[in-house]
Amino acid sequence: VKPTFTAEAVVKLAQFSERLGELRRLYGAGSLRHDAALVRHVNAFCEHKDVNLDQLSRMSYEDVSPSAEDLVRSPLLKELVEATDSSGRSAAEARFRIIQKLNSKLTAALRFIDLSMMEREWSVARLLSDCRGLIFKAVKQPLWTTAMESTNGSGSQFELVLSRSRAAKNARLGRVDRDARWSVYGQAFRRIHPMQPAQLRRTDRLWTVTFAGERSHDAGGPYRESWSMFCAELQSSLLPLLQRVPNHFHAVGQNRDKWLLNPAATSSTNEEMFVFLGKLMGMAARSKEYMALDLPPLVWKLLVQQPLSREDLEGVDQFVVQSMDRLRNIHQAGVTEDVFQDVIFETFTTASLDGRQVELVPGGADRAVTFANRGEFADRVEAFRLHEITAQAAAIRRGLWTQLPYRLLSLFTWDELELMVCGKAEVDVDLFMSMTEYSGCSATDSHVVMFWNAMRAFSNEERSAFLKFTWGRSRLPLSAAAASQRFKLQNFGRSPPDAYFPVAHTCFFSLELPRYSTQEIMEEKMRYAIFNCQAIDGDDTSTGVAAAALGWENDD
Repeated sequence: VKPTFTAEAVVKLAQFSERLGELRRLYGAGSLRHDAALVRHVNAFCEHKDVNLDQLSRMSYEDVSPSAEDLVRSPLLKELVEATDSSGRSAAEARFRIIQKLNSKLTAALRFIDLSMMEREWSVARLLSDCRGLIFKAVKQPLWTTAMESTNGSGSQFELVLSRSRAAKNARLGRVDRDARWSVYGQAFRRIHPMQPAQLRRTDRLWTVTFAGERSHDAGGPYRESWSMFCAELQSSLLPLLQRVPNHFHAVGQNRDKWLLNPAATSSTNEEMFVFLGKLMGMAARSKEYMALDLPPLVWKLLVQQPLSREDLEGVDQFVVQSMDRLRNIHQAGVTEDVFQDVIFETFTTASLDGRQVELVPGGADRAVTFANRGEFADRVEAFRLHEITAQAAAIRRGLWTQLPYRLLSLFTWDELELMVCGKAEVDVDLFMSMTEYSGCSATDSHVVMFWNAMRAFSNEERSAFLKFTWGRSRLPLSAAAASQRFKLQNFGRSPPDAYFPVAHTCFFSLELPRYSTQEIMEEKMRYAIFNCQAIDGDDTSTGVAAAALGWENDD
């Protein structure tokens, strides 16, 4: 049969082919990273607008389309929005429709997928894990909540006695607590780590703290202070578990304030200390007692077993990535095979994070890097640096899995786990205001208005310090509804007000605020208080007096 086409049909066929190609380009625009950026935006939109899964499934792209401010914060999303077809329709709209349909199907199918098969490359669970960044939080959160509730333990609150004086004494001597003997973290490790994991799977306060030699009565403040001290010690030279990222020392690149796992922490005690850190992370996620941990994406990706990339390595050690790129492209600088050995004197070894020389292949110390194998050398250096802390991350993961539904973690991205464990690092003043109540004053009083002006004028570091001053923690909850306590702003009755500092009650998350006469005095008094009045001491209750009677530690 020989088909016959009219001239009109041939024209329409050409138009259809052209339109089909345009649709393919539109729907195929962007990468998995662009799609993940779109999903992050949709998740944030749903959280901000309190949109549930049913509502989201019926929304159009116009309902969730990003604002100009959203696009400034997400360059990947901006690229997707700006990719359009001849009619002006955005690739973001096309991708949203596909992702929305995917999530609609997953809602019904997810409970039938065996997530324990994730390790097998051919499994549906593995495919789902690989595209975890495309799953709306509204789809996976109900499963997570149900699993968390069904695995809550029935343990009771226990007492944790901590000697901050012993920790301070050893710290002054410049010691490193490699055996978890004297640091606050080490003392807690010795008391809590041997307990049954189920005893720690609780949503309320897990322990009451007694600070030996200090007159403190734990109505919440010392408990939160113990969490703050764990994080402070972990991110210091007192413990051997973490170390600064190379970008910090080289003063280049991103994440200069972050900490990496220490590959030299390999003793059996250190391994168990990492497991305990994983348990603490799980307890923090379950109880919403957020930890102020500054870890780079590379570490969080290892914990949720997301694939790593050169971008992750560059995020902690830009210098090594640039060095390897220069070596790969050394021919562009005029270095030929004939002169290569005169300028490059490397062997197949590299320096580890802790300064050791490590062979990249068996006998690497005796194998020279040549013009021909320089690409292999560069690849091996980067692969080693990406994975040199996998043993330490695996230990943390073991602890984490005792507290959280580990199979479901394969559906969550690294930043979603970080949010569960650490909360929001940025202190959102609008969120803070929404979880505030007033006693003896009102939101319209002049000194209260000055207070909120001061909070907005403060840097994020100062706002975090304020939270620690009033609450014993440095981060807000994810939402006002998730707050275990509301902040109470109280009137301060003494006069003249300009002669006094604000008074905090960390156990009750409250602040007595004097009626300062000017904005400048308000900010000056608050800054001094939050940075110079940190001690939890002075409770005159019988418990506080008993804690003080325990005395200061004098042993080594």
